Amino acid sequence: MSIDPAPERPSAAREAIFSAATRLFGERGYTGTTMRDIAKAVGILPGSLYAHIQSKEAVLLEIIEGGVDRFNAAVDRIDAMNLAPEPALRQAVREHLRIVADSPGRTLIVFHQWRFLDDENRDRLLAKRAHYEAFFVRTVRSGIELGHFDEHLDPKVTVLAMLGALNWTPEWFSPGGPASPDEVADKIADGLLGGTLRRA
Repeated sequence: MSIDPAPERPSAAREAIFSAATRLFGERGYTGTTMRDIAKAVGILPGSLYAHIQSKEAVLLEIIEGGVDRFNAAVDRIDAMNLAPEPALRQAVREHLRIVADSPGRTLIVFHQWRFLDDENRDRLLAKRAHYEAFFVRTVRSGIELGHFDEHLDPKVTVLAMLGALNWTPEWFSPGGPASPDEVADKIADGLLGGTLRRA
């Protein structure tokens, strides 16, 4: 019986490059960060970067795509749980805040710096972002159809308002604050879902 080889771990140098790039993109923005800046932060010559990465944009793409994939994996797990619409949305808000809390700086890059990608990479990321949004739209629409949510809601507008609020949480949420990500998420969910529930 053959045994598949274990997946190759990223090199320490590559991990250092991505860590430095994430910090610098967060502090200076993508356009304000040069390859020389990244190399200096890692402690290697600028030309040596290309032994580990293809380009600055390739680093940005990997940072953003890895983040978006985490969000999509979270809602895919919730989908598989077959929860009712309101508990599903509450769990999605919790998962969202957990990912934000894990790295607010990286999450800001994921949400706001995808615009610096070229057309092909931007389209690829927008398709993945659409997958995340579709979970929320589908869940809100199901809640309306089941009579759990107000029948007058516009699912698309409702979801854009929800995601607009969630996508700004890394601007103000502090992982070192007195409230845990789940506690903050539950308060956010109370506020976001309070306007969706069907009135007696």
